[in-house]
Amino acid sequence: MIYGIGIDIGGTKIAVGIVSNTGNVIFDKKVPTPKMGRSEILALLKSLILELEEWAERNALPLSGIGIGTAGQVNFYEGKVISGTSNIKDWNGVNLREDIATYSTLPVYVDNDVNVLALAESTFGAAKGYEEVICLALGTGIGGGILTNGKLLRGVWGGGAELGHMSIDLNGDPCNCGLHGCLETYASGTWIAKHMQMLRKEKGLSNHVTSRDVFELYEKNDPLATQVIQHMVHGLSYGIVNLIHLFNPQVIILGGGVMSERQWIVEMVHKKISTMGMKSLVENVEIKLSELNHHSGFIGAALQTWLYK
Repeated sequence: MIYGIGIDIGGTKIAVGIVSNTGNVIFDKKVPTPKMGRSEILALLKSLILELEEWAERNALPLSGIGIGTAGQVNFYEGKVISGTSNIKDWNGVNLREDIATYSTLPVYVDNDVNVLALAESTFGAAKGYEEVICLALGTGIGGGILTNGKLLRGVWGGGAELGHMSIDLNGDPCNCGLHGCLETYASGTWIAKHMQMLRKEKGLSNHVTSRDVFELYEKNDPLATQVIQHMVHGLSYGIVNLIHLFNPQVIILGGGVMSERQWIVEMVHKKISTMGMKSLVENVEIKLSELNHHSGFIGAALQTWLYK
């Protein structure tokens, strides 16, 4: 049996675990992401990694390495975050592989957080058995991961599959990437909340709402929430059809906090895309909800430690 340390670094939390090569989570832990930025996060990572290494040694679990999935654009080959995320302060340019090598002798693998989610789902989850896979993670923003012939599509250095920044409306709302009408401006948690806040403000209602509030109101048949969710499904469906036309996948996996246990969104999207695009490409594509949920990030991160040895 092989075991790896997996670490999932997000804007609000850091999830870590020890995972076997059969997908079993042997130990896991979740802590808030420090708000002070790089130095505090790196210090926390050191503490967590040394804790996991000691735990594995006490329990006689041989470790194959440390795998990390982090928000931001990652140079997979250097183990370096090229462009971070606004949710993590001072994260641009941090070389996680070099930093961890100062206190651990284990090999270190670093990739984008949705790439490792795609690895996890294709190995142990909803995409198991498929070779042509697209993963979309809908959360604060939207991230993407693509597998073709069973291998991650990274581009030149690892920055490929920024699917959330595919424009689906040239005249749409401005996105923080510099474009207009990106998929992220239609279907991320941030924009679901923002659209609802705008509609409620126009009606003279309190606009202190989150995306979770919007979903709760939608389930109570609130007309404004219904308008927002229909808008979200419309935009998401257009984005997915574009991806189908580009990549001719077998399956599309939808994960992230926005999708958490919301199979009904999958069903709405599946119904909508069946009436859109090129029938020969669209009709046989499966749309599935992520199966590994909150563990997918660190499971996929740990997977790197034996896939790339």
